[in-house]
Parts: sequence; structure tokens; C-alpha cells
Amino acid sequence: MNPRKYAAGALVLATAAGAAAAAHAVPAQYTEGVVQAVNLDNRTLTVGASTFTVRSPDELKEVNPGDKVDVAYVTEAGQRIAIAVTLR
Repeated sequence: MNPRKYAAGALVLATAAGAAAAAHAVPAQYTEGVVQAVNLDNRTLTVGASTFTVRSPDELKEVNPGDKVDVAYVTEAGQRIAIAVTLR
């Protein structure tokens, strides 16, 4: 077997797999507002009337009610998952 043909075939398969994964990527949405509540036990953050779940409570250690924040999030199974919370 020609090693160059094998490498080229692997590259085509890897590129096709990457394109398929990108086709299923969920675009992030963005919002901003004032933090109404932070619940470290439930890993949730409420901004305005919207509640977001974070993957780790560590992401909320510096966030307090009354803070102004920007939130980047995705919606998975009807739940808003914060992927970035930035203090303003």
C-alpha cells in the first residue's frame, strides 16, 4: 500500500468527520443584564427573567446578585447552558 495514498485517505476521512461534527454544532446566543440570583448548589444563575445552568459552580464564585454580566449560552434539551459569564 502506498503510504501517501493512505495518509491522503485518512486526511479526507478526518476532514469529512470534522465537517459532519461542525454541521451539528449549536451556535451560541448572547444576553446581558443584571444578576438576580446565584445558586452554587444548583449551579444556576438568574439574569433578568432567564435562568442559566453552568457546568461548574466555580464559574459563579465571583458573580453576585446586582452584578452586570454578559452571558454566552446554548440551549440543550430546553435548558440554557452558560458557556461564558463575564462581569461588566
